Parts: sequence; structure tokens; C-alpha cells
Amino acid sequence: MNCAATSQRSLRPELFVFAIALAILNAPLFGGAWLQQFVFYPDLVAAGEWWRVVTHPFVHVSWYHLLLDGGAFFLLYPELREWSRARRLAAVACCALGSLLAAMVSPAVASIGFCGLSGVAHGLMALSAVEMIRRTEKRERMAGWCALALVVGKAAIEAATGQVTLAFLHFNLMGVPIATCHAGGVIAGLMFVLARKGAANRAASSTPESVAWPA
Repeated sequence: MNCAATSQRSLRPELFVFAIALAILNAPLFGGAWLQQFVFYPDLVAAGEWWRVVTHPFVHVSWYHLLLDGGAFFLLYPELREWSRARRLAAVACCALGSLLAAMVSPAVASIGFCGLSGVAHGLMALSAVEMIRRTEKRERMAGWCALALVVGKAAIEAATGQVTLAFLHFNLMGVPIATCHAGGVIAGLMFVLARKGAANRAASSTPESVAWPA
């Protein structure tokens, strides 16, 4: 059996769940509305509406916002197909948490809320770049380094300026972007990789066989 085909099939259940979540939580966009009751608001979460921590990445304020974030997510997620499902989902959760924590630096989140997958997508781009760097072909490694430099540089500039790159192309269809969330996703993704590598190195030091990057 073809290994690539097997890996692709293993992605289907989780991709299906992600697609269903996006479809349900963005269905009101058909009528020109969006589900604010699933958006992250710090005060409401503190008051007990904890589900907003889980649902906020899947809510978007316009079809443009959804297509941009969702397209990037579904393009990048399959790049982690060689990982186990548990590791992929843990990476997504880590990027989402990093994105949220970075977004909370902005005082605007308290009044306008926070939602969307863009921070997660930036984290996945960083993870995908690291995966390319680990490959044997020189061109892929170079592409990985370029992609990593691009996403880290973009996120750093946005965090420093408070403005998302190419904001003029969004035509006011993105709500009020919280630029720091992209940096949070990237940092969380890279921290996830480093944590996994550290755990692998500790495990290798206690066994005769070394496995630096477990699936």
C-alpha cells in the first residue's frame, strides 16, 4: 500500500471534524451575521463561558476572513501528515493557545473580542517549515529555511507595529485584526517543536537507541 495514500487517509477524520466545526460556526455568514456567542471575550470567559476558549478559532467575521484563514489552515495541516494524530492535534491546540495569549496583550480584545484561525495558521506554517528543514533534499531544506525566516519575520514586524501585513488588501472584511496573535502562533509552534525534541533527547539518553524526532 502506498505510504503517502495511507498518511492522507489518516488525516481525513480530523480534517472532516475541522470542516464541520467551521461550517457550523460560520453558517450565519450566509445571512450576513456571525456568532459572537462563540467569540473569545475575557470577561465572559471569566464569568463561566469557558467554551469560548475552544470555539473562538473557528468563528470568522466574513466569508473573506473564513476563506483566508480556512484556506491557509487546510493547506498547511496536511504537511504534518507524518506525525501521529495526537501530535498533530496537540500542535494545533498549542498554536491556538499561543495565538490567544498573544492576542490578549492587546487591550482591544476586551471590547471587540478575538476569533479566527490566522494565528494557528501562522504556527502551522512555522511547523511545516521545520519539517521541510529536516528533509534530506537540499532544495527542500532551503525552502524550509526561507519559509521559516518569512513567517518569523512577518510575525515579528506585525507584533512590533501592531499592523498586519498587506492590510490594505483586506478591504475592511477582516474586522479589527489583532496583529500580535500571529507571533503568538509562531512562537507556540516553535516551542512545541523544541519541547518534543527535548523530550525525545531525554528519552534517548535513557535508552541505547536514539530517536530524536518521534512521530
